[in-house]
Amino acid sequence: MKKLILSFFSILLISSLALAQSTALDWTKDDCDGISHNLYTELEEGNVILCEYVMNCGTCISAANYLEQIYQDYSVSNPGKVKFYAIDWKTSFTCSSLESWATGLSCTLFLDGYDEVNYYGGMGMPTVVVLGGSDHTVYYDKLGYNHSTDDQAIRDAIDAALSATGINEAHEALSSIDVFPNPATTSVSISFTLNAAAPVSLDVMTILGSKVQTINLGMHSAGQNSYQLNTGMLNSGFYFVQINYEGASEAIKLMVMN
Repeated sequence: MKKLILSFFSILLISSLALAQSTALDWTKDDCDGISHNLYTELEEGNVILCEYVMNCGTCISAANYLEQIYQDYSVSNPGKVKFYAIDWKTSFTCSSLESWATGLSCTLFLDGYDEVNYYGGMGMPTVVVLGGSDHTVYYDKLGYNHSTDDQAIRDAIDAALSATGINEAHEALSSIDVFPNPATTSVSISFTLNAAAPVSLDVMTILGSKVQTINLGMHSAGQNSYQLNTGMLNSGFYFVQINYEGASEAIKLMVMN
């Protein structure tokens, strides 16, 4: 009997290991706003995807609220680099009911995640994955969610994915960034110090990471540099000003009052 029990648990362990995936399953689908997304393209663009596969259950919405906090933290530290998706696993929702379910959340919503749920281990709601890198790596994959034990593992996975894309190497070339005045009205002076000469571009993004403007600033020398940004066309609110250079980036929060 002991041998049978040991054999049974050995089969379970082997099965669970076989279900663990190291490479993300590609997909192309429209979100609930009708915008088309291809997963591999978004990963190859340097994004990290925090994704929760959901059904209409209390555990799923509870997990989503905790994941929202994780997402918001990274929206401040790495604006525009981490995306938060909630995907209905099969037929629990329509887009309308999924939008109601996600009231107060910042996640992008999708239907029909059945194939991905099967790929990442089968039925176990929610299923949470962290994906990143041009090689489409799975950094975190778990059926179910426990706030007290899983949050740090998810953050560690996001950090690893950001490091793999070079985003956490920002301080190697850039030692400081500042904006003045802040709050700004019609214009703001952006100053940044480079440790080495580098081509630089600038992104203005909403607090949720959507790009409002991209400006190619060209090659800048080592030392103190500055750029005068016209903010008169921006609506009042909070933005991120992000300096990009050599595949890395650094951002600072800006308040506009128009």
